[in-house]
Amino acid sequence: MKIAFLDSNLKSLCAAHQILDNLNCQIHFFSINAEIGLFDESPGIISKWPLLPLSWKTSLYSQEPNNNFNAVRRSWFEKSIAISLAKRGTIFHLKTRIIEENNDFVKFIGGGIISSGKIHFDKIFRNKHNPEHNTWYGGITTKGTLKMNNYIIGRRADSTIEVWSKDKLPSHNHWIQQMVWQGKDPKTSIDSEIEIGTQTATNFLTKTDAN
Repeated sequence: MKIAFLDSNLKSLCAAHQILDNLNCQIHFFSINAEIGLFDESPGIISKWPLLPLSWKTSLYSQEPNNNFNAVRRSWFEKSIAISLAKRGTIFHLKTRIIEENNDFVKFIGGGIISSGKIHFDKIFRNKHNPEHNTWYGGITTKGTLKMNNYIIGRRADSTIEVWSKDKLPSHNHWIQQMVWQGKDPKTSIDSEIEIGTQTATNFLTKTDAN
């Protein structure tokens, strides 16, 4: 069986691992980006660690959290999951633009060894655009004395602090990085996307078994 994902978000990455754990198949990802992760930064607040089977990711090095921390750099986390998928034989079509797609094929042009072509698939997972939620403003700092009123705070293993607020962050704090994210709640972003991804895969596997 040959399966395609037309996005590379956390939900899709986790769905791919769940499928590979239970089905002999070949998985392809298509992305306009030059690599998975390490671009846009989304909330990395975590409720526990590990969040998923350890075989689903590679080392996070200085970002590897434990029970003393409640955040992980999201882009590194997603990158590590993608690397693990690549080690399992997943094919990533990077810097690739989809020019046509149907129920059973994807036609594309871009970079990589296979720079263009048309591939037929047994299953194609497409982008699902959820309604926009609240706009959140994020920042990365090393200042442990930051006033935290009305902020959502995540402390990372590399001693940086991740901050999210519904209001724009004060400019005088000398932020290492600033982000804007749209979603329901930064505290549950990672947990909910992993759950959605694994449930999507489970539904697909159940339907595949039934057929």
